[in-house]
Amino acid sequence: MDLLSMLNEKQQEAVTCVDGPLLILAGAGSGKTRTIIHRIAYIIENGYAKPWEILALTFTNKAAGEMRERIDSMGIPFTSDIWMGTFHSICARILRIEGHNLGFTSNFSIYDDDDTKRVVKSILKDLDISDKEFPVEGVKSQISLLKNNLETSDDYLEEHDDFEGGYTEARIAQIYAEYQKRLLSSNAMDFDDLLLNMNILFAKCPEVLNKYKNRFKYILVDEYQDTNLSQYAIVSKLAEDHRNICVCGDDDQSIYGWRGASIRNILEFEEDFEDAAVIRLEQNYRCTKNILNAANGVIEHNQRRMGKTLFTDNDEGEKIKYLNANSDLEESSLISREIFCLNEYHGIPYSDIAILYRTNAQSRMLEEGLMRRNIPYQIVAGTKFYDRMEIKDILAYLKLIVNPQDDLALIRVINTPKRGIGPASVEKIKDYAFMKGTSMYEVIKHIDSSPLFKGAIKEKLMNFRDTIEEIRRLPENNGLMDIVINTIHLSGYEEMLKEGKVENASNRLENLDELVNAAGDFESNEEENTLEAFLENAALVAGVDSYDEDSSKVLLMTLHNAKGLEFNIVFMPGMEENLFPTYRAVNEDSEMEEERRLCYVGITRARKQLYMSSAESRRVYGRNEYRNPSRFLLEVPDELIEGTNVIKESNKEKELLKSSIKRIYDPYKQSPKKTENLFKQNNSFSDVDLNPGDKIDHSAWGVGTVVGVDGSGEDAKVTAAFPEIGIKKFMAGIAKFKKVQ
Repeated sequence: MDLLSMLNEKQQEAVTCVDGPLLILAGAGSGKTRTIIHRIAYIIENGYAKPWEILALTFTNKAAGEMRERIDSMGIPFTSDIWMGTFHSICARILRIEGHNLGFTSNFSIYDDDDTKRVVKSILKDLDISDKEFPVEGVKSQISLLKNNLETSDDYLEEHDDFEGGYTEARIAQIYAEYQKRLLSSNAMDFDDLLLNMNILFAKCPEVLNKYKNRFKYILVDEYQDTNLSQYAIVSKLAEDHRNICVCGDDDQSIYGWRGASIRNILEFEEDFEDAAVIRLEQNYRCTKNILNAANGVIEHNQRRMGKTLFTDNDEGEKIKYLNANSDLEESSLISREIFCLNEYHGIPYSDIAILYRTNAQSRMLEEGLMRRNIPYQIVAGTKFYDRMEIKDILAYLKLIVNPQDDLALIRVINTPKRGIGPASVEKIKDYAFMKGTSMYEVIKHIDSSPLFKGAIKEKLMNFRDTIEEIRRLPENNGLMDIVINTIHLSGYEEMLKEGKVENASNRLENLDELVNAAGDFESNEEENTLEAFLENAALVAGVDSYDEDSSKVLLMTLHNAKGLEFNIVFMPGMEENLFPTYRAVNEDSEMEEERRLCYVGITRARKQLYMSSAESRRVYGRNEYRNPSRFLLEVPDELIEGTNVIKESNKEKELLKSSIKRIYDPYKQSPKKTENLFKQNNSFSDVDLNPGDKIDHSAWGVGTVVGVDGSGEDAKVTAAFPEIGIKKFMAGIAKFKKVQ
């Protein structure tokens, strides 16, 4: 097979540069996936390594599946033996083999976000800590941040073992330590543990690290710009001897800093590996010239980037169309009217069209506009299939088959369907299990000989025990799909729904049918089709992985969820200051550059046509706010944008617009003293009475909950928890925030 004939010159160079460290700087739509799979095929076909000696790491299951399908189609033998998957799935695979070194068995459970929140909530209750003082979401985010920065619970507790160094930190240390203790006793890990525990394993067991260093002769990492410190540490350790590491990514598409991704990993790759080769893939195969030049015009305003200029041989294409609306209501009407006309008069299928927005809150108005014109639509990454209540309930039963130590799974199903086993009985079992140093199921398993309960409640627990034992015997004589079918039946869940006594019973039954189908597909298509593998796949699958590409509907999704996708026609609404870019980025250069990268991602999702729109007023917190067009609109070159109310009709209008935007964000570039005075003019902090539990809206971090206040007036030191940000401290007289009533 001629592996190079279908590649351009730079792609060929990236494929054949086999040995040593390599950075493939791949622009949007530049054939990155094609280059990676041809590189893997080239390594195998030319005898550099066997398939099982290659580690290929991706960021989504969708990307891993696509890469595996495409390399399988090339007819190269044994490609199923390549270690290919997401960071989390590969780490889970290794930890199932090696986790005993850390006190876990191979059948450990993987806790998702909902499971994590349940554990944190239980800990706050048991430690008598107010969830107003320490919101569950804030605590969860802080623990996640610590893990991604490779800070273990033991280390953090040692640093903050008393309250002298800070009340908040000491409390978080307590909660974090108890959280990790409960996960270990339940033989469970959360998503962040899969990465953290890999690093702990490599540090604790050098022989295990050497085993995988020797196994993986070539390492490839896709979307390297999105790696965090924990992921960076894993691949760096694995590659430190042979140094055959190829990372592929685009610094201009690094948009996940808010969840721990570090752009420094790609920007400083050449410093980490001094003799690294750098190959730029700059030819774009996706977009028209006008769309691509618009993207280049925006991203060139970022200072912290490696630099590249995308080009294309595609047609020049349509200019970007700008829609200027008086209000967010009118904006949704303009967009829905344009989509209706594209479909009705130009024959454009709805499935060719996507609306990409900055925040989830924007979707409501857009949905209403589409509904008024009877335009079918699909929201991507709403409630994920595996996050639905009935699915999680049955998965909890299945988890108990694999891991009876999973107390969280047991608590979920012990009275679902209702069996007359109330919270007081559950707490009693939980306390007894803690005292005995065992799992809750172990207590229930021997409940008939236990003095813990008597009478009717004891009989109910024995019946529950018998049900679980019957379900746990299913794998002995059943395949995966039959295990799921019988679990739905034996648990009593099917009967509960068929009686119709719960809300949306028919929809829930349909969802359970789909779970059976999912098990059947997994059993038929996956080489490792065990129940353990199925549960792991369910835990790690991402919402955007499962959207229906073939539906004849307009797709609605956030710009973050659109990463890696492409559409013929894209609408980008809400192009306004303080919305996109968000007001949180105004006084932070690094955050503003990430916002601009997000805009670049949005623009480059469009193949043929791009619409950008803004509203002069938008409903915010129940009131209408006047809005200025986004600075990103100004950064699109004048000759590339048009519309009935084009914002750049004349140089005079352009300068006026620049002036209006300048007034918004330039004050933050003043000296610290002037900035401090500005904030004090805008906020009367001496009159603000803040107490733990109050909600505040901070200019940089969004809406959060006050955890503690030290002092009063402008000199008060405020500690607050912000979802997805964590715990932050600031001076009341300097920070820009509003108290939310």
